[in-house]
Amino acid sequence: MTLAIKRALDVLVAAVALCALAPVIVLIAIAIKLESPRLPLFFNDIVMGRDATQFRMLKFRTMRPHAIDYERRPEVALDNPLVTRVGAVLRRFKLDELPQLWNVLRGDMSLVGPRPMDPVRYRRATPFQRQRLLMRPGLTGWAQVNGNITWSWDARMEMDVWYIAHWSLGLDLRILLMTVPVLVLHERKRDVGACRISDPAFRVGRPGSGSARTD
Repeated sequence: MTLAIKRALDVLVAAVALCALAPVIVLIAIAIKLESPRLPLFFNDIVMGRDATQFRMLKFRTMRPHAIDYERRPEVALDNPLVTRVGAVLRRFKLDELPQLWNVLRGDMSLVGPRPMDPVRYRRATPFQRQRLLMRPGLTGWAQVNGNITWSWDARMEMDVWYIAHWSLGLDLRILLMTVPVLVLHERKRDVGACRISDPAFRVGRPGSGSARTD
């Protein structure tokens, strides 16, 4: 029932946000096209959603066309020569993620949850790490407000599993409030203490149960 409330709130907030931010979205689209009129407006990435279902995640294009190394998938710094001038601004303030409000409205994503995982990383993920797909991926999440790429990939997976196990509407609200200073001040590594799960045998009974089943 509580997850149904989460879904209803996601739809409501996403719809309101899309209407309120429509002028910003249009201005971003114009800026991208003015800088690179012949290149696509969006970058469409195929990612894994809840229960390992694939969907097309929308993002404003922030980089010049290039081959994507899905095997290594290195993090992209703002000073990467492939990042456009407009793209650097969008990535700095996470504005390239705004089209994902449409993914939230469609039911592919949630406002809060683990960030989407690409199929290559999913195939390489352990059963412990795949538990992050028990819920819809989010625009923001526990790992993102606590440092995101300043942590290793494995550490972020541990934070995601902790979030799934301890999920509540209150925790989602906390993460949304923590997202605001992250957008303004950029990502900074925070000490999450016990708010991550490193035991690979840990199994989530159901989202928000806080309980474990060990193999």
